[in-house]
Amino acid sequence: MRHNSFLAAASLLVPALGKSVFWSPVYNNVTSDVELLSDPTNLDGFKMNASAMVGGAFDFWYFDVASESTNAGVNIVFFNTGDFKYQLGNEQPLAVQLSGKFANGTEFFVQTFATEGAFIKNDECGVFADFKGAGASFVGTNLLKDNVSYTITFDGSAGGLKGTITFKARAPAHFPCDTKDVAGATQNLLPYLFWANAVPDAESVVNLTIDGEPFQIADGIGYHDKNWGQKSVITSPKYWDWGHARVGPYAIVWYDLLDYNDTEHNYAYVSKDGEEPFVGCGGDTVHARQWGPANTTYTYPPTNKLGLLANNGLLIDYELPSGDKLHFNITTTAIIKTETGNVYSRGVGDVEGGVVGGINYSGRAFYEEFIYGLLV
Repeated sequence: MRHNSFLAAASLLVPALGKSVFWSPVYNNVTSDVELLSDPTNLDGFKMNASAMVGGAFDFWYFDVASESTNAGVNIVFFNTGDFKYQLGNEQPLAVQLSGKFANGTEFFVQTFATEGAFIKNDECGVFADFKGAGASFVGTNLLKDNVSYTITFDGSAGGLKGTITFKARAPAHFPCDTKDVAGATQNLLPYLFWANAVPDAESVVNLTIDGEPFQIADGIGYHDKNWGQKSVITSPKYWDWGHARVGPYAIVWYDLLDYNDTEHNYAYVSKDGEEPFVGCGGDTVHARQWGPANTTYTYPPTNKLGLLANNGLLIDYELPSGDKLHFNITTTAIIKTETGNVYSRGVGDVEGGVVGGINYSGRAFYEEFIYGLLV
């Protein structure tokens, strides 16, 4: 538990609108304070003022795109973290990772480093980040205004990556338990782990070359969120199911986590036709459970040590304040990435569902299962 005195002190460290930061390309020898409480003007801004320490606080921006018609998919992450010092041998905290799969099934992973540091700015226009030396940057518009958009640019100077990925938001941003305009709310998923969802659903276009090979997605379902914390993201949670989907008129996001006491922490988002969303947490707001193959029964808390590699998909159930229940059945069609040691897997799949007893819609999902706590 955090003490109130610490909470009050840390809340003063919220980077106000119009602030900027420069992170040096070296590991810090002390951990950094991070933003704890929500600030609508900084939902997608930087959450710590210094470079990461190994095993200490971290701050990163996550993006993904899945094709509506093929199994092509891509993840892009702008990292300030010490977690990869031993996992990947990274000699500094500022990395940009791009991973995914071509429509033909060929996988790729590219990592570049901000050898000249990273500059991040958040103002009334939105957020801008330049990972200097990594050949990668992104810009996003103000989340409190209409027509939110983001563009990631790879300039061709590093990692054989060149081109752009664009996102035009179809649903509004949110904090874990609150809409985007709420100030002073908790941003915790678990103790030490924080999250805010800038773009729950977007029309996305990918136009890249990867080592000279074209990688394009014209019918992309896009997504972007912000992740930060006070301790390693690898060891803080025991398990999670996270994902997002576009199903008919619905944009949905789920985050269903377990702590090391096997207590479930769940966070739900449902927006219909881009209108004001349902955002909730706890209770029966959302549950994610594995299913398949036939005659396979999964316990909860889970014990499956292969995650998405062993099941056929996920069942996602929401309960809204109106009493309506939504059910979605996801069938995995491709694994986009599996981390070394099977710490987590990301997949894409077909979705069927909607309001129970109502119209059944179809769509596509992009999702992840993190199982580190089941392996240790």
